[in-house]
Amino acid sequence: MLKASGTALAAGVGLSASSGSAAAVSTFDIEVLDVGGSVFGSGSTPSIPVGEEVFIFAHGWFGDTTVASQAADVASSMEDVGYEADEYVAIEWDATTINFIGAENETEDVGETVAEMLEEFYDDGGGDVRLVGHSLGGRVVLETVNHIDDGYEVETVAPLGAAADGDMVCEGEGGLFGDNWYDGIADNAADVRNYHSEDDSTVGAAYGGIGGAALGTDGSGCPDDTAETYTDVDVTDSVGSHMGFLGDEAVGADLAEAAGVDVDDDDGGWGWL
Repeated sequence: MLKASGTALAAGVGLSASSGSAAAVSTFDIEVLDVGGSVFGSGSTPSIPVGEEVFIFAHGWFGDTTVASQAADVASSMEDVGYEADEYVAIEWDATTINFIGAENETEDVGETVAEMLEEFYDDGGGDVRLVGHSLGGRVVLETVNHIDDGYEVETVAPLGAAADGDMVCEGEGGLFGDNWYDGIADNAADVRNYHSEDDSTVGAAYGGIGGAALGTDGSGCPDDTAETYTDVDVTDSVGSHMGFLGDEAVGADLAEAAGVDVDDDDGGWGWL
């Protein structure tokens, strides 16, 4: 239970910069948007820069200090196989706290704020969005599509090692009174790809319970009860840890393919996808 393993998660979620090869997309290419003030009503909500193709990354617990480098690692793994965005954005929120439950609860408010930002982005003529979130950031991106108004649709939503129970994406299951992310996934996302690894012991030890599924480790655990727009992507063969999703070649290639890049399985070595 994550409620009982905060120390272990803090050690693996964001206290250090992410691993991976040298970034082709550098931290200087990432525009960091701080939503912390707007979540608590003490500041204005920042605007997502308008472009035809926009990459947006949301960090997890303690990840606000390294959000630009984490975003650059993921974007670079996509660029390695031909992806290119007009704008690269990182969502920074107040995640450096020993109160994990408070940070987990805050992801709903952050997701609601990002939803408002995306509505403004689309209203201003913005194009396609690739919305990626790591760990608690996976909750942020799923909360975003849950809160965005009907009539808007995010092109790609990608939780990486999401810190959540697997039944939160299942129809009619999840939190109190059955509230979960199913409706948002079904109605407001064109393509949701949940990247999980059996070797993500951080999330696996924290979520799922006895006999259940941890979203970032096992996937949904309900393949017959997820939305048509939802897919579990097992990257156990290449991701060996909770931070290993960031900059991983297989994750990057699959995300790029979701964005319309023609990834050559034969030449590029992506046959494990």
